[in-house]
Amino acid sequence: MADVTALGRGAAPRAGYELSKRAGGHALIFGGLRRAPRRARGLRPIGLPRGAPSGPAAPGEGAGGYAADADAADEVKGVVRIFGRQVDLGPRTDWHAVLDAPGRWPAIPWWRLDIRSESRPGDVKWAWELGRMRHLVLLARAVARGGDGAALDRLRGELESWFIQNPPERGVHWYSNLEIALRCFAFAQVQELAGEPLGPRLAERTERELRHARRHLLADLPYTASSMRNNHWLGDSLGLLILERILPADRLSPARRRLARALFDAQLGRQVRPDGSMIEDSLSYHRFVTELLAVRMLVDPTERVRDALVRSARFLCRLGALEGPVPQFGDWDEGRLLCTAGDAQRIAGSVAVALSLGGSGATRDWLAEYDECAWYTRVGTPVRPDPAERDGLDIGAGLARAARGRWTTWLKVGSGPSHGHADLGSTWVLHDGHWVVGDPGTGTYNGSLAERNGMRSSAAHSVLRLAGEDQLVPHRVFRWAHTARGQAGPPLIIGDTVVSWGLHDAYRRLRPARRIARVVLTSPDGVTCADFVEGPPGAEWELTLPLAPTAELDAEARSLRTGGGAVLRLALPGRVEPVRGQREPWAGWWSPTYGTAEPATWLRLAGRLTGPVVWSAYTGTRPPAAATGAAAGAGLSLGATTLDVEWAGREVRLTARGEHEETVAVREAEE
Repeated sequence: MADVTALGRGAAPRAGYELSKRAGGHALIFGGLRRAPRRARGLRPIGLPRGAPSGPAAPGEGAGGYAADADAADEVKGVVRIFGRQVDLGPRTDWHAVLDAPGRWPAIPWWRLDIRSESRPGDVKWAWELGRMRHLVLLARAVARGGDGAALDRLRGELESWFIQNPPERGVHWYSNLEIALRCFAFAQVQELAGEPLGPRLAERTERELRHARRHLLADLPYTASSMRNNHWLGDSLGLLILERILPADRLSPARRRLARALFDAQLGRQVRPDGSMIEDSLSYHRFVTELLAVRMLVDPTERVRDALVRSARFLCRLGALEGPVPQFGDWDEGRLLCTAGDAQRIAGSVAVALSLGGSGATRDWLAEYDECAWYTRVGTPVRPDPAERDGLDIGAGLARAARGRWTTWLKVGSGPSHGHADLGSTWVLHDGHWVVGDPGTGTYNGSLAERNGMRSSAAHSVLRLAGEDQLVPHRVFRWAHTARGQAGPPLIIGDTVVSWGLHDAYRRLRPARRIARVVLTSPDGVTCADFVEGPPGAEWELTLPLAPTAELDAEARSLRTGGGAVLRLALPGRVEPVRGQREPWAGWWSPTYGTAEPATWLRLAGRLTGPVVWSAYTGTRPPAAATGAAAGAGLSLGATTLDVEWAGREVRLTARGEHEETVAVREAEE
């Protein structure tokens, strides 16, 4: 029953799909695809900008001042970077290797593979990441730029090994429609950049692969449309548009193109909200969808897609992606469609290329700084980026940002249906470019369930928890047992302090029902956070502050040293327990990227409600604000001003009294 609740209307199609795998339906459908006639008539170019770098590049610089990839020296040697790790593929790539552990994925019909149970060979994400073929695009760029013979030899060997090891419908690389769709774009780039030196035989093999990929995606569309109403739907339909762009036209091409456009546009209306936020409650997946939209603009541009692309990029601008570090909220797995030789975790290049494709091109500075712009755009004028929010306004999706002096904070009270964590009320604190309290990341999808849920549950985030309950309660790997909603309120500016705030209803299921309002004060001297809880006092609360792994805690002195060397004071409520690198239960970890977790100190706080729960990090002699007293209904004092939250039915007010007099309010939306 829990599965049916979590899957919603996708439960019945998912059950039927799994039954078809076991009852022979998949063997009949996809086995028949393997017997379809194969013919080759020549691929068409995807249409990469003609201004892309070409010709020999000086070290660290592309032709004509463009940003350039490195010379693909690592890729020529068979060394690739996957999830931040260097992986040596050896002289000939084994495309079915597990990669993060010994073992191989069986080369059997994909519907017979087990990628989820405890008996699976390993974490499928590693093989799939290799199968996205970005290292082949880097090799093709090296060939295109300077006729690199070693790069050409390695590229030819990679393609030949792929075609030998991955016959249609066999093996792990045919399991996911999304992976097939993304791989089509990689094949298209390789063919356009290096097709001539690779020769006609590999071009013919590539065309046959792509024709089969189209048949597969079309055959599996009912599953995508019924069960994958998120980035997968966009990716699958984009794959079909890419294929219609590069495969020779036939009498069915117009109909297939109309179908792919209709599918993409139907999901686009659900995917991107008017403020540029998305149903993907995740920084990584927001960036991924932004890149899907960017490629759509390359292969089949429309004004509606351009508008969504610009909105999504400007959301990331307001988040601060062009300024420096931003919080890694939600699931993170380095998902990319565009190829870069740079840091896969860097968001700025994706923002720059999106704004460039939304305009007439990229500035010369952006072409020199971001290889995403150098390879996917040309010289021109990008859409103007929004400035990073400084005054506590909602940038979209219930996420507010504030900055004063060396302090930057983000407050997240919103939620979404896809790839989010149980993090309503999370507050992330940056001091002078170094994390103090952050989001500890994702860890894994397909590793131990203890790690997976340990990193995405409320206990891993800087949110107030009540009655020992998680906000959403994890169900399986990606689902939740409950849903919640939140809204950011209008900020207050009191002197040199920004007061951000918002509320959520994650604990309305308790008796008595309770909502929580978090108030965040950001000043040049520090940060104070306060949680106001609706209802009578006395409830037990818990709170985790995930410190960055570079932060050195002095528990006795209630202080810490940041990665930048600054010493900050801490004011902490209730009982305080530092934990670091604990596996049972999972706590005290930081995951900089998928598949990696390193020890980091989490401060676990606990107590009983008597008023607002207040904590601070600061550089001065006292915190920016403090609770006015221990009695129920106590407020928060900021100098000669007192802040309080008033619960008035659907309207919730934040009121300042004293030296500064002002009231702002949020009215909850109807159910």
